[in-house]
Amino acid sequence: MDDVYVELAQMYDKFGISDFSVSFGDSMLKYFDCMYPNETFKKNLDICCGTGTLCGFFKDNGIQTKGVDLSAEMLDVARSKYCDVEFIKCNASEFNDGEVYDFITCTDDALNHITDIEDVKRIVKNANVLLRDGGLFIFDINNFDILTPGEYNKDSFNGYSKPSLVQSRDSDLIKTDVKYYEHDKLIWQKSLFERDYSISKLTQIFNREGFVLDSCSQHFLDEKRSEKWKLIFKKVE
Repeated sequence: MDDVYVELAQMYDKFGISDFSVSFGDSMLKYFDCMYPNETFKKNLDICCGTGTLCGFFKDNGIQTKGVDLSAEMLDVARSKYCDVEFIKCNASEFNDGEVYDFITCTDDALNHITDIEDVKRIVKNANVLLRDGGLFIFDINNFDILTPGEYNKDSFNGYSKPSLVQSRDSDLIKTDVKYYEHDKLIWQKSLFERDYSISKLTQIFNREGFVLDSCSQHFLDEKRSEKWKLIFKKVE
């Protein structure tokens, strides 16, 4: 696990990085009601759960949820926020608690941050084991046709602290240099890497592991952020 998350965990929520999870999660519940009114989606596994924001949202909506992540620092923040949710430090491709889930989620472009496609394949394969027949794997990926390389500055959350992000691209590998300032003094800097995965390539991976594409949209119900693709794959019954 890259030590960038040691620092990032402390600012993740302050700068609203995980806010997208809540709006996406709300659209998921509406999708269940609209497309699967006679099915139950009450048991969730959130992989690469970060600071647990989506788990907290599901818990508040009566869904049994569990979070899995490799970053101890991210999970420390998650546990401090949601003491009644179980969070487990584990690789998503290896996690198996013997439970069967109605749906698995992986949000905030977490799959893009898994830069080895073999790891992505292992995650999808493992998801097939954990999901019930007809269960759903729901996630988002960045739409790098819209997220063009450049510099992005976040607003300060307390009047003096702010990050700066500079993004560059080499083929399908995207590098983001993150710098964190307090009173204009550089406190720390790290680099994050993401892989630009095509929807067609991901569909091939999911198809091989017994899934079919259920939905793919930039504008998913109420979640309108076009810089993200929202995808749902269904485990074949």
